[in-house]
Amino acid sequence: MKTHNLFSLLILIFVFNSCSKNKLTESDVIANYARLVSKSYLDSYTTALSMQSAINDFLENPTEDGLKKAKEAWLVAREIYGQTEVYRETNSPIDVKMSGIAPWGIANEAQMNAWPIDEAYIDYVKAGTEEFAGDYRSIIADSTKTITQSLLVDLNEKVTDKSISTGWHTIEFLLWGQDNSSPKDNLPGNRAFTDYTTHINAERRGQYLKIVTSLLVADLKSLADTWSKEGEYRIVFEKLDPKVALRQLVNGAFFMAGDELSSERMIAPVDSTDGLEGSGQEDEHSCFSDNTHRDVYANALGVNNVVFGNYDKISGVSFYDLVKQENETEAEKLKKAADDVMKKVTIIANSKDHFDYLITRESSSDSDFGPIMQAVVSLQALSDQISISANSIGINLR
Repeated sequence: MKTHNLFSLLILIFVFNSCSKNKLTESDVIANYARLVSKSYLDSYTTALSMQSAINDFLENPTEDGLKKAKEAWLVAREIYGQTEVYRETNSPIDVKMSGIAPWGIANEAQMNAWPIDEAYIDYVKAGTEEFAGDYRSIIADSTKTITQSLLVDLNEKVTDKSISTGWHTIEFLLWGQDNSSPKDNLPGNRAFTDYTTHINAERRGQYLKIVTSLLVADLKSLADTWSKEGEYRIVFEKLDPKVALRQLVNGAFFMAGDELSSERMIAPVDSTDGLEGSGQEDEHSCFSDNTHRDVYANALGVNNVVFGNYDKISGVSFYDLVKQENETEAEKLKKAADDVMKKVTIIANSKDHFDYLITRESSSDSDFGPIMQAVVSLQALSDQISISANSIGINLR
């Protein structure tokens, strides 16, 4: 009898120790998140380098085919960058200015991705479009200004928050030009390659495109470097109090789903009347290339990456796993909400109609929502569930 009791006790001790050893920790999740941030920023930098190479090749010998290849490279690089935007609002280098308490601060998000653009601030626009494009003497047309990197940095958002001179969408405009077609035609901008050969200010336009692309590549490299394994901020981040680090990473997903993507990038253009035919086109995220459907998908995928701890070949423990360990019911709701978002944004990504046409057929006050507002509802539901799930592991996001 005593032997049997002793044997049972040993089994209980073994099971207890095994469970204790296998218990997922916040530090495990933080380490995996740091790996996926590092890899995605590195990939964004690498694809931007390929874009830079294609743009430089085009500028050395401007041809229609060269412009097409430069555009294709922008689209490829943009797909990766879109997944990194979930790292915003995480008290990390992309948003935080350098200071004594944050020597690792970079604060280059607005320099990389500010929008919407008053395109007339940069270059010529079609006569009659100034009302929504902005009325400026463009940087390219102003021969009193020598186009340099420091000038473009200084001029970014200098007049208003739409007077943008740097970043992804400036490059996009310089490649595609204005989208002056009717949204129902499903056509992007159609800048001619001769804008870089025989058109007025062709040389300055080429200088601008080369410099602004180089600046974006440098900005991405700074983020890739600081998040690398021995990078300055990676070291800081992994030494944070686990609760603090976990709250920061979860907040990025919460913010992107419930505010930036659903509100600023989807509801705002749906309800906007700025642009040709009152279409709201001017408030579309990638309005020159008509790539907004992919922006929406990539941003949502970035949220999914953080929630489930996956990116490319990286797959590890996650926020979701922590929630599941503490509350399986909330974890199930979290997964269901995330799956619904990906289903809804995939519909937008695969639609035969471009985003700028879809927004002309919807309103945020409709009684029967179309695909964009359906995705908005699912994103906001996911954001709410992220907050509830965070509460279940002792983190308050509100």
